[in-house]
Amino acid sequence: GSCTEPVTVEYPIGHRRRRQEAIPLLERKFTENMRTCFANDFVGELVDLFRDSERLEQMPVHQFMGMLQKS
Repeated sequence: GSCTEPVTVEYPIGHRRRRQEAIPLLERKFTENMRTCFANDFVGELVDLFRDSERLEQMPVHQFMGMLQKS
């Protein structure tokens, strides 16, 4: 007839149950890290490209790599 106290299970931010919560944090981290290597306008281009998965998938690898070398 006894019972235990309720237990709260907290998942870390990287857990799949918290994916929607984690995406904005990951995007911000990516943007901040890219700004240490590239100009702000180019970082904006990269972020836009990565948000458009169809455009990214259609882009040839050599074109993508060329973007990174020009910046």
